[in-house]
Amino acid sequence: MAHAPLRPDKEQRPRKKYSFERLMMAATAVSFMVILTMVGLGTVLKQDRVMSQLENRSLAKLTPPTTATVVSGAYMGELEKYFTDQLLLRGTLVETQARLSKTVLRQPFRNGIYTAPNDYMIESSQAQVTPIPDGFKKFVKAVDRPVYMALAPSKTVVAEQNGILPDYVASNATVRYKKMVEGFDEAGMTNISLDELKLSDYFKTDHHWNIDGAYFAYQQIVRQLQADKVSIKEVPIASNARKVSGHEYYGSLARKTTLAYATTGDTLAYYDASQFDGIDVCYDNTCQQPVIDESYIKEAGDYADRYEVFLRGNHGIMSMQSDVKGPKLLVLKDSFANPVLPFLARSANLEVVDIRYVNATFDVSVFAKQQQVDGVLFLHNSNITGLMKTYQQKL
Repeated sequence: MAHAPLRPDKEQRPRKKYSFERLMMAATAVSFMVILTMVGLGTVLKQDRVMSQLENRSLAKLTPPTTATVVSGAYMGELEKYFTDQLLLRGTLVETQARLSKTVLRQPFRNGIYTAPNDYMIESSQAQVTPIPDGFKKFVKAVDRPVYMALAPSKTVVAEQNGILPDYVASNATVRYKKMVEGFDEAGMTNISLDELKLSDYFKTDHHWNIDGAYFAYQQIVRQLQADKVSIKEVPIASNARKVSGHEYYGSLARKTTLAYATTGDTLAYYDASQFDGIDVCYDNTCQQPVIDESYIKEAGDYADRYEVFLRGNHGIMSMQSDVKGPKLLVLKDSFANPVLPFLARSANLEVVDIRYVNATFDVSVFAKQQQVDGVLFLHNSNITGLMKTYQQKL
């Protein structure tokens, strides 16, 4: 009896292969949907973070929709921003991506920041030379008081001068710094040279100078005023009052690149608050504010902004008064001035203005006359270009 021939195996293999492919595609799709759902639910159900230490900014909050925002489409934009900011494990994902860039792709730069072999993080700068606005020259004439400019070279300037940046990196920070010094001099301002600052006077992971750079700046300011016959004394600081943070400090440049590119953290040094007894600090309609606030030193987290130990950061208008027998100075500043001001307040009474945080109608010339100051000090770093327009409006 004849038997029907068996179908060869090769006729069955395509169907098994086809079934396996479909199974894998389905499993992948289901896995993706499960992960996406878990991340989405985790993002919505977890407690929202208020601040991001990594980015040093406030994070978006989930707001209830309204008819107007839904119709205009604005609510979808708010929702997208919320999920971007509050995404579950967002910080971990950012750190992982940075580590892949450094270790796998061997990229020495991240977000325009170069980590040098000596562990210093340098932000290269290639921008046009910005002319000094004529508002500075008009201010010098209007205020009718000595006006000084203490312009600190940025860390990039010092790095260029030390040949730390690779030859293939285009950076013109030194050229722009020298042009700015010349421009302020032509505006009638007395230059207080800070050119002797060394790279060790700056943090490795932050764009600011450290306490040594700040104290050097204080000394140069006082000595220039003394050379101009201003009655002011340089008050020495007690070396045994120097303290250091128990936590490593990862500053602004580390926050831009993550710890993957910050080879080592900084040690943030400061002086004990007892060295500044008698200085009454007032801002936001409140006096007796701390000169040194160690709560910022003790704050947990790799990216805690410990630099705010000095005067609790930036304030639009602040006064620092004491019984010191010295001049009354108006100080116009950015955050570079914060560790300098406690030293300077032991030699002079200060009215301090940070024009980034004053109201739109604030007029520096009027304020200087109201406060009857003996002189004006601009205390900035050479990355002042972004403030030129604001100064033109408010001087």
